[in-house]
Amino acid sequence: MAKITIVLSLLCLAVCSPVNADGKTKVVERSAKKAPEWLMSATDGFMVVTVEAPSIAEAQTRALNELTERILQSVASNVTLEQGNTASEEYRNGSIESTDIYTRTSRIRAANMPFLKGVSLSKAQDLYWVKLLDKETGTEHYEYSVKYPYTRMDQRMLQAEFEELDSSKQGELRDLEGFIDTFTSIDDIRSAITRLDALEEYFVDNVRGTRVKGLRARYRDLYKSLGITGSIVSSGMIRCGLTVGGRTVRSSVAPTATSNCASDISVTPHDGVFKVEFDTSDCLPDEENYVTVAFRINGRRIERRFSLRQSIATDKFSVVPEGTVILKADSIIADSGEIANLNISFTLNNRGDTDFGVKSLELKVPGINSLVLVDDIDAVYTTRGAVKMACRVEGRIRIGDNAGGSQLLNGYVSVVNPLSQAIERVRITLPFTVNWH
Repeated sequence: MAKITIVLSLLCLAVCSPVNADGKTKVVERSAKKAPEWLMSATDGFMVVTVEAPSIAEAQTRALNELTERILQSVASNVTLEQGNTASEEYRNGSIESTDIYTRTSRIRAANMPFLKGVSLSKAQDLYWVKLLDKETGTEHYEYSVKYPYTRMDQRMLQAEFEELDSSKQGELRDLEGFIDTFTSIDDIRSAITRLDALEEYFVDNVRGTRVKGLRARYRDLYKSLGITGSIVSSGMIRCGLTVGGRTVRSSVAPTATSNCASDISVTPHDGVFKVEFDTSDCLPDEENYVTVAFRINGRRIERRFSLRQSIATDKFSVVPEGTVILKADSIIADSGEIANLNISFTLNNRGDTDFGVKSLELKVPGINSLVLVDDIDAVYTTRGAVKMACRVEGRIRIGDNAGGSQLLNGYVSVVNPLSQAIERVRITLPFTVNWH
């Protein structure tokens, strides 16, 4: 299909002459008894267009589009028109008839040209139309002509407005071409694509339209190069960020973090990247432990697994109470509401890699009126994993009624951390059973 570029700078623009009724057509109706003189000759200070359509309404629409297109061609030097012949065949009256139709298509999108929004048929100085009947086919159509005021001054004013707008759009395109290598935030990609969508609607010429489409494809391809950078900066902390093509960028979207062993995971923004903090108390050094950090950007999930093997200390101290505390009295003195000699059994889980010592135990037990205190344990344990603890309180202990009360006891066990030689109080909150109710 051939293409031509039309630049109109003349005051008197081309005139579309109407098709006169001939032997094949018949004038059925017309808007005036006589065709106006301006229809057959160029008129200084006016633009004349003629279109054909199957109805008056469609004719008005086509006439307005034709006016708008002509005005744009007169002020913009980079409007491309496509034209050519379209061959077709039609079955009619028992035989096949071939037709060769001349077509002309404009890529103008007038709605995106602010200075053209004032073009309206209501401003036309004169209108003329005829209704024609095709004698062979019996179909009717309209020839619709418009005389529209358009002076050289109008052209110059619109041309100045167009050039100012066009220069601004060209500058925006150049900025976006350079911005693809310098943007600093993942949100900049979506913003650039949105701006390019608007530029594609504006640029009606093929050259710049192709530039816009190519640049937008490059921005969209950036999502394919997303990655996550980061490292474990200390035991219990990862600093990470989002990358595009290997370059770290900011993100308004925070990642999620999960782990197969770590607990108390939190994610907070920190100086353009993100800080992931967690507790590795439940992570055993002989297992494959990890934290997975994931972003969801533009419908894509990007994730990276950080191994915690190197971040878990070889010598780790961790003692955790677990299970049920069993309380048994040697005897029950019902008359005085007391028990004699309390035996306590519970479990400590040595999750670390070291021995540990136990100094004392204190418990607040629902149904026992006083604090249960054992302060002379002073034992050392070398077992890893579950360690069964047993201790005894001598003497009488007053008890009360705990029917319908709490089924959890609270307290602390004081243990010795061999790595620091410090005594640490480990909190106990566990279910319990008794033998006196």
